[in-house]
Amino acid sequence: MKRKIFPIKYTSINIIKTEKNKITNKIIKNNILKKEDVKKNYVIIKVEYTNLNYKDFLMFKGNGGLVKKFPHTPGIDASGIIYYSNSKKFKKSEKIFIVARPLGVNTKGSFSEYITVPDDWVEKLPKGLTTKEVMMIGTSGFTAIKAVNKSLSKILKYKKKPVLVTGATSNVGMFTILLLANIGINIEVVTSKKENNTILKKMGVTKIHNIKNFVKTPNFPLLNEKYSVVFENLGGDIISICLKYIVKKGILLSIGNILGNISKINILPLILRGVELIGINAESSGANERKKILKTFKSKKLIQQLSKRTKVISLNEVSKIMKFENYNKKTLRFVIKL
Repeated sequence: MKRKIFPIKYTSINIIKTEKNKITNKIIKNNILKKEDVKKNYVIIKVEYTNLNYKDFLMFKGNGGLVKKFPHTPGIDASGIIYYSNSKKFKKSEKIFIVARPLGVNTKGSFSEYITVPDDWVEKLPKGLTTKEVMMIGTSGFTAIKAVNKSLSKILKYKKKPVLVTGATSNVGMFTILLLANIGINIEVVTSKKENNTILKKMGVTKIHNIKNFVKTPNFPLLNEKYSVVFENLGGDIISICLKYIVKKGILLSIGNILGNISKINILPLILRGVELIGINAESSGANERKKILKTFKSKKLIQQLSKRTKVISLNEVSKIMKFENYNKKTLRFVIKL
């Protein structure tokens, strides 16, 4: 006898706005998914793993730029199996993953046992990778790989010069450090968390700058040419400080905006030194670039390094970690097992 698929009952975390406009979250156990909810060229994924990202943290705070409608389920990455397919691209039980797509923003996200998504967001799991391992990397790793690929020729040209990573203990920052350390690059970082200095040193960082001291620079448009490339994960006015130190025809990669999305910069480094200012957005990657980035996902060395820095948690543990005082102190990669 064929097992009935629908209706599907499932559990998820929902971000909720109360009547007093307070943002909170709750685990909902009685969600229902019906067959008519699955549009043409859509699939249902039975989620096995997801992970925690800064975007998810912002959604837990009710960030208006990310949460358009309440209640909302966060989660921007997912891996698992095709549970039901209304698409010619995928068959039931195929192992798949989603990274660097609009999941969790334009749709309900992956902090859920089942999700419904368009088939063009979904990719088959590469051979040699598990659904857990691909979530250890996720969009954060994808973004870091993209940024390193964009700047690698410049880094190798000035191999004797260090590179700088700001926001070093962010997910993208930590991935960037691992990638650079694996190719023997001299890495300096900017961070606000002294307690993580030992961890950063073990990862291959050669010099650590406290952010409060780093921003205390002379009020000159140009300073000594120090860094070939800056991986800038913080945003705000720290960009203007970093630009002063970049070598002729060096690169600043703007990746994150933790400190704000507005920066007052002096343009002389761009004019007199020809410094490039490049924005990095994972979702804008074309098909060929995605293939190149995903090749790095198969790196056994990277997976081994990430395994040491990954903690697997349950859906019930997410809310506690997403509290500011806990999230701000994290140095691990959190992967959620559904």
